[in-house]
Amino acid sequence: MNKIVDIVLSKLRNNEHFQFMADFMALLGIVTPAAVNSEEEAANFNEAFAKLDEELRVDKGSIFTKPLQESDHRRDNTWRAIDARVKATLLCPIEEEVAAATRLKRIIDLYGDVRKLSYNEETGALTNLTGDLQNRENGADVSVLGLSNWVAALSNENTTFKDLQNQRDTEAAFKNSGNVKEARLLIDPIYELIVERVNAMVSLNMTSPEIENFITELNQKIENIEITIATREGRRVDSTVADDETAPENV
Repeated sequence: MNKIVDIVLSKLRNNEHFQFMADFMALLGIVTPAAVNSEEEAANFNEAFAKLDEELRVDKGSIFTKPLQESDHRRDNTWRAIDARVKATLLCPIEEEVAAATRLKRIIDLYGDVRKLSYNEETGALTNLTGDLQNRENGADVSVLGLSNWVAALSNENTTFKDLQNQRDTEAAFKNSGNVKEARLLIDPIYELIVERVNAMVSLNMTSPEIENFITELNQKIENIEITIATREGRRVDSTVADDETAPENV
């Protein structure tokens, strides 16, 4: 007799877990909670699912994400413009400007291509770079190449980026943090209880064709998830769920 096979829900990523619970709720609605003696459990499940959905929505994204990306793009472009201006000046016919560009290029090269760094690393690198370019020793060379306003703009944009990042961190610290883990711990036992009820009906030979279809469809979804998890973990898995009363060892 087919039973609902076990699944280690903790292995599912948040979006996978949410989708699985949504699919389970849909299948349960078709067979009806009354048919599997789980009306109270189904009501609790629906309430827990709504909480899970709410927490996932809170957990996703930030109002500062897009402005942060745009600010990063602007500082990248400004750095690129300064770097290109210095390199181009190396080819100019004016010796004074070539000499200034040579000195500035040496400073810029110390930090490498900052665009390839992580957000925090780039912020630190640009803070130091603009500080170097704006100090008394290098300020004259920057002025000779007409880069004073560009360097100031890079410094300002880097500060803007840093401020936005701080605001995003503050938002994350004080908002409802999206307690997805807690919501999952709430819904998982209800799912397991309903599964236990259904499997008990199988053992007592109390199933109907509708319940058997419910089990078959749910097991197919569990198999699909098992394949996804196995692929992620770099192991092989059989393409067919075993038709026995025990769960696959690696689910």
